[in-house]
Amino acid sequence: MAVTKIKPVKSTLSKALDYIENPDKTDGKMLVSSFGCSYETADIEFGYTLSQARDKGNNLAFHLIQSFAPGEVDYEKAHEIGRQLADAVTKGQHEYVLTTHIDKGHIHNHIIFCAVNFVDHHK
Repeated sequence: MAVTKIKPVKSTLSKALDYIENPDKTDGKMLVSSFGCSYETADIEFGYTLSQARDKGNNLAFHLIQSFAPGEVDYEKAHEIGRQLADAVTKGQHEYVLTTHIDKGHIHNHIIFCAVNFVDHHK
């Protein structure tokens, strides 16, 4: 059974995105996808959306981690489950970057999504 946790990203958004997009962890970036933005420029695109926010706050984004037990899923299934989770959480209103890490004994997803939605610019 997957375990999920979420943390706020209050600074260094580009470092957080660089970490989750690491080619050594994501099969040469084959296990990186995004919604509402390009993963290559997500920090810039998140920044633009954040600049349009009606409400200012401390959080730039949220970092959701979804871990699977060893052997529970293969990397393709894990990535699809991560996409379903990201879509359910963001409801098609927030940019996000999804990666699946395969460098440890267990497969896990990282989802970073913008704290401000791009529909009405609310946090």
